[in-house]
Amino acid sequence: MKQNRTKAAIAAAFTRLLADYPIDKITIRMITDTVGCSRKTFYYYFTDVYDLTRFICAERIDDFLENHGDAETMREGFMTMLEFLRSDRQVILNMYHGYGKEALERFALQAIIDSTRKILSNTPEAIGVPEDDLDAVVRMYAYMFFGILVDWTCAEMPHDAHYPKTLDVALTSLPKILKSLEQ
Repeated sequence: MKQNRTKAAIAAAFTRLLADYPIDKITIRMITDTVGCSRKTFYYYFTDVYDLTRFICAERIDDFLENHGDAETMREGFMTMLEFLRSDRQVILNMYHGYGKEALERFALQAIIDSTRKILSNTPEAIGVPEDDLDAVVRMYAYMFFGILVDWTCAEMPHDAHYPKTLDVALTSLPKILKSLEQ
């Protein structure tokens, strides 16, 4: 149990530091000084700050899916994700604008794919889609959501109505466009 507490304390210290510093300005020493542990203890749990970043992203995504992963529509799930991310706005931005961008994007994309698969698997629209094709449909929607998410993050996570409108247009227009391409 003490190991879990120490690992959690290191992650919490790193997250607190991310609220004030860009990820590329945070050192192992800053983290260990904040926790009150040695570098050896840090390296017992994490190989480097990248590894710690991946751990924090995985923990956040697990938390999101556990507490907010029951959306009934893709729009609801995506908008809930934006609000969840916005609640840690400065931490996310300090991670995203530093060398944590790749890990954050990889984990965000996987969370979007998992959420989209769950929602599409439970909708009447997906019933007519063969299981082999469902993955392609899931990925198409997930990549669209991911693109909107990256654009929103690069714009510093604004509170404006542009992104919900973009999402609404995409969700209503995409099926129409695809249907017209079939003809």
